[in-house]
Amino acid sequence: MSERGLQIALALTGAYLLASGLLALIAPDTFFDDIGRYGVENSHYVGDVGAFLAAAGIGVLLSVNRPVWRAPLLWVGAVWFGLHALNHLFDIGEARSDARGILDTVLLALGAIGAAYLARVSERLRRPETAPSR
Repeated sequence: MSERGLQIALALTGAYLLASGLLALIAPDTFFDDIGRYGVENSHYVGDVGAFLAAAGIGVLLSVNRPVWRAPLLWVGAVWFGLHALNHLFDIGEARSDARGILDTVLLALGAIGAAYLARVSERLRRPETAPSR
């Protein structure tokens, strides 16, 4: 992946996280009904999720032009998505349906893999080119 491709991936990821966070902060009932329907609704906790998502999105968006920020943010994101996937795995039965619970778990696990991949790309792009051996 090129630097430009990574910047585009970061911009899209950051925008998605920020939009999700803003939805949870501005319309917690909608967020709960359409995205996070697990257990009993608690608007305060939905707002907490929104604050975290918005902050993560802003961080990723800022990293588009701050290469040194990228790998650390993305590794934290990979761990977060991975732990989030495990939490969903344990709570599959609390989703609106088993299919939705499985889908959410798989998508979060893919988010963890994607964040780890982008972190590795970020690290590779930050390393100075080495001269080829002769």
